[in-house]
Amino acid sequence: MKLKFQKNIEKIKDCPANNELGEKTLFRCIESKVNENSFVPQAVLLKPKYQDKCIAWGLSVFNSFDSANQMLKSLSKNKRTNYSKIAQGVINDSHGIKYGGSNKKHYTFFPSEEFNVVENFQIVDGNE
Repeated sequence: MKLKFQKNIEKIKDCPANNELGEKTLFRCIESKVNENSFVPQAVLLKPKYQDKCIAWGLSVFNSFDSANQMLKSLSKNKRTNYSKIAQGVINDSHGIKYGGSNKKHYTFFPSEEFNVVENFQIVDGNE
């Protein structure tokens, strides 16, 4: 499977380190609506600072609404003006790589080239 930003990712040794198999419901802090701007990795946003950091080429996502909401609340006031909602998506193995590090609540999601975030994520309020 070819990932978005594949050319950059393959320059980093053992990136991504592993893939957690199976379907997962994952949550991401986004802008006020689901759009491509809310799904840009840190390596793109903060060039060249994170170009050589593997997880910076993936998307930060969480395994629960509560975990994502905690992250949202911990953002600085300035960042909260840009990120104010939480989106939920059901991600399966064909959508990309789900890398789970040492923090069991957090994943780095490396979407496949074909994965459309706008079609696969929707805003939720935690009552689902």
